[in-house]
Parts: sequence; C-alpha cells; structure tokens
Amino acid sequence: MLVRIAGSVALATITALTIVAVLSAIIGLDGGPRLWDTLQIAAVVAALPGVSCFVRNKSVGAVDNATGVVAAILAAQSPSSPTNLGVLITSAEELGLAGARRWCGSAQSEDFFLNCDTVDDAGDWRAMYTTLRPKCLGDAAGRVGARLGLRLRVSRLIPGILADSIPFSDRGMEAVTISRGTLNTLARIHTRRDFSTVMTGKGAAEASVLLSDLAKELA
Repeated sequence: MLVRIAGSVALATITALTIVAVLSAIIGLDGGPRLWDTLQIAAVVAALPGVSCFVRNKSVGAVDNATGVVAAILAAQSPSSPTNLGVLITSAEELGLAGARRWCGSAQSEDFFLNCDTVDDAGDWRAMYTTLRPKCLGDAAGRVGARLGLRLRVSRLIPGILADSIPFSDRGMEAVTISRGTLNTLARIHTRRDFSTVMTGKGAAEASVLLSDLAKELA
C-alpha cells in the first residue's frame, strides 16, 4: 500500500509537470527533446507500482480491515447510537470497489455514509472524502472530534487508496472514510505482517465511539 501511494503521488506530480511543460511549449518555451524524454521515463517508472499490484490473499487483514468491521459492529451495539443506524459490510473492495458499487445503486441520496477502514492504535485520525467536501458530514466530524478530544482531520482521500466511500461520493452522496494510522500502518497493509498481535484494538474501540457519536450528530 505504501508503495502504491508513492506511485500515485509520483504520477500526479508528473502529470502536473507535463501540463506545465505543454503550456510552456505553447507560448514558445519548449524544453526540448530531453525534457519530454525525461517526463516519459519518469511516468513509466511511477506507473510500475500500480501496474504490478495484483489482488492476492497473503494478508490476514487485521488492521485492514478487521478493525473497521469491529468498529462498525460495536457502534451499532452502542445504546447511544440512533435507531436508524444501519451497518453495511461490503466485499471486493480491491476489485474496483465492486461490492460497494453494486449496493449503492439502491441507496437513498439523503443518507450519510460513514466508512471505517483501517484503524490502528496510533497515528492521526482522518475523515477522508473524494470529489467535493461533504459539508454536513465534514462539519459534524469536526464537532464530534473536538468533543471527544480527537485530532480528527477532514481531508481528501490519500492518492492510491481505494475506499468504499468512493462509489457513494461519485453518486453525489455525503460519504467519508474514517481511518487512523501511521506510515508503519501503511507498510503493513496487504502484507503477511498485518497480524492482530501488533495491535491492542484500542483504535477500533475508539473508532466505534466516533462512529456512534457521528451517527447521532447526523440523525
């Protein structure tokens, strides 16, 4: 995952540089053949992590995403959660978000969607979104995070990461992915090192409280 993120960021950077180079060439500031050769080689190298990513079954999946499932179930069981809180556990996330895309066709546009994906014991809390910033969800996340004493950052989804909130956002619904972790967390994801023995489960427990309070705030 960490390598895939690095490749996605590199590709985005090269794309931006290519656009600048094209605009410069239009106004007569062409960098010459060496510049274009360099950009092409850099693009190929940056694309290699994405091209070499295949769906396998090597990881136990403790942090990604047993923690998210645990957090969602605990939130649903919480007495403080609203009665209209529903739990959806999807499959085939790494196959183009197939499970979430199939289900969101029947979703109601006025609903809010809280995806919980990868919650480690340490690291920064994030409420990540795609497309436009979800106003109601983003504001509610800020209020609930402050009330719980969490440093919850509402930001765009990290490039290179697939999350089940994406299909809902693509349909114009308000959706975020709640996550917590460090660079070490990203380095463990999709590897044989993603065992439960390296976690206490504290992050998942805290995430359940966050999900429950967010659902109540939005009810």
